[in-house]
Amino acid sequence: MQKHQFDQWIHADIERHTEMPKVFVIGCADLSTYQLAVEFKHKLEPIREDDKPMSFASLEVVKEELIKLGLDSAYLRLHNAYDEFGHSDEQPYYDIELSLKSH
Repeated sequence: MQKHQFDQWIHADIERHTEMPKVFVIGCADLSTYQLAVEFKHKLEPIREDDKPMSFASLEVVKEELIKLGLDSAYLRLHNAYDEFGHSDEQPYYDIELSLKSH
């Protein structure tokens, strides 16, 4: 999904007072960058800008971008790339809710 499409979608939901889509900040144990994705029809759709997935060097930069888009929360999805010996019934990732509201 292109960033401008995502921006229009979430602002339409805000105006209609409907439930916001779940937004994920995705990071892997072996990567030094974070990417954005939105849940669409029970699948994660990367948010793209100029046909490339949006990438960020730090979690703080991602949070700033999400706040600019008007979001109050997102989920940090951490993949454990090194868990080769885990049980097959365990999820290969962990979701942590991120609050984007200033305290």
